[in-house]
Amino acid sequence: MTDSSKKFDQQEYTINIIGKHIEITKPIRDYIEEKITKIEALSTHIIDVRVVLEVQKLNNKVDIIMKFSHFRVNVHAITENMYSAIDKAFERLQRKLRKWKGRIQDHHAKGVSVTEMEVNVLEHAQHEIEEISQEIIDANNESLKEEYELPKVIKKKKRPMKHLTIDEAVMKMELSNDNFMIYRSEEEQALKVIYRRRDGSYGIVSPE
Repeated sequence: MTDSSKKFDQQEYTINIIGKHIEITKPIRDYIEEKITKIEALSTHIIDVRVVLEVQKLNNKVDIIMKFSHFRVNVHAITENMYSAIDKAFERLQRKLRKWKGRIQDHHAKGVSVTEMEVNVLEHAQHEIEEISQEIIDANNESLKEEYELPKVIKKKKRPMKHLTIDEAVMKMELSNDNFMIYRSEEEQALKVIYRRRDGSYGIVSPE
């Protein structure tokens, strides 16, 4: 795996290009950086760009994560040629930014209110629990208790939870390709969970 980063004078953002099972040569790096500079015309406020190139047998995969001040865009592409995969991924990125350009500009102009949300981080489970009776795991069998013990909370983090309209929540889901997002509704001032359904539509859950 190789990595390269560069700061651009226009917006002072960082580019990270990572290769998995492929060497990031200067021609490839220059080709990607040229593509990225064209994105500046579509949207400002770029913070970070991460491009991952991966060779998977006969396929070449490109993942792009572009972070802005108030949102994130994820795209990927797979073709038989690495340069065509890069082209395809950046075409998808441009289409997304063009489609949502007006709403993105309004979103930046409005500003976004943020509150903190506490997240518990669980330790990685080393073993799966499969039909183990309480009679086996008892106080007299400490080794089995430790082996099949449920994950514990090892630390707590604060994550930002943004105040959004329904339209803004849908925009962020479209741009990021995430499966769900927690936010506070501007319309109702209530906690909401928006999630992606199997048919591509969205559902919204109101826990409160």
